[in-house]
Amino acid sequence: MEHEHSIAAISARLTAGPRQNYLRDWIYGGIDGAVTTFAVVSGIAGAQLAPWIILVMGFANLFADGFSMAASNFLGTKSEHENWHRLEAI
Repeated sequence: MEHEHSIAAISARLTAGPRQNYLRDWIYGGIDGAVTTFAVVSGIAGAQLAPWIILVMGFANLFADGFSMAASNFLGTKSEHENWHRLEAI
């Protein structure tokens, strides 16, 4: 098992709180952003629209996807911290 399961060990992990690790966020966000932007740009290019429309839609997708990922990460992290505080109160 990865962690010891004694009361003291569990209490120590809960007291330490969640660890910050941004690597997962960067990898997940990067892959998601690359795939969705590629899909949008490919679809618009396949429709044979003007090159400037392809660029505008690609950048619009990057900004919208970045905002979406940031908001999702913020809410997920906030929920994780609230859960830790709830567990500490028990």
